[in-house]
Amino acid sequence: MLELLEEEGWGAIQLPPAGLDPETTSAWLEQVAEDVAEFRRNGYAVVVLDDGLDPDRLGAAFSGLGVGPLPRLALPAEEDELRDFLHQNAVQPPSAGGLTPDT
Repeated sequence: MLELLEEEGWGAIQLPPAGLDPETTSAWLEQVAEDVAEFRRNGYAVVVLDDGLDPDRLGAAFSGLGVGPLPRLALPAEEDELRDFLHQNAVQPPSAGGLTPDT
C-alpha cells in the first residue's frame, strides 16, 4: 500500500501499532493529531486508512484541534478502491485563470 500512496503523491503518518501500553498509544495519537492539524492548516488533504484499532481514540485526539471528521477508508481495500478513494479526496491546485492581470 505504501508504494501506491507514493505513486499517487500521498505521504503517510503511521498510527500506533497494536500492543503498546495505553500511555504510549495516547501520546502517539496526540502527536499524529497535531501533525494532521498542521497539514490541514496548510491546505493538505488528509484521509484515514482505517484498520479499526483506534477510531475512538484517534477522534478524541483530534478534538479541540479544529481537524473535524476526516474521510475514512476501511482496510484492507483493493488497490483500485484505494486509488479511487485517494483521487476523490485529493486537493486540487487552484486554477490559474483568475490570477491573470487585466492589463
